[in-house]
Amino acid sequence: MLENIEINKTKDLRNNLENESKLLHEQMELPLNGDVIKNAQSDNNLTQLSKGVALSRWIRKLASQFESVDPFYK
Repeated sequence: MLENIEINKTKDLRNNLENESKLLHEQMELPLNGDVIKNAQSDNNLTQLSKGVALSRWIRKLASQFESVDPFYK
């Protein structure tokens, strides 16, 4: 009888330990998952920004090949 009580206590402690381990593991993963999502979004933003800068430079380079037309110049 006493052995059954000890076995049940040990099982309960083991279950509690497993639950605590799972919770700790989830808490450790949540910020990492958030950072991964945030990094993916920032990478996407960085890619879009670099494309925009490259396009702007290309347009400026293309436009600089033409003479500027000043309508007030005589």
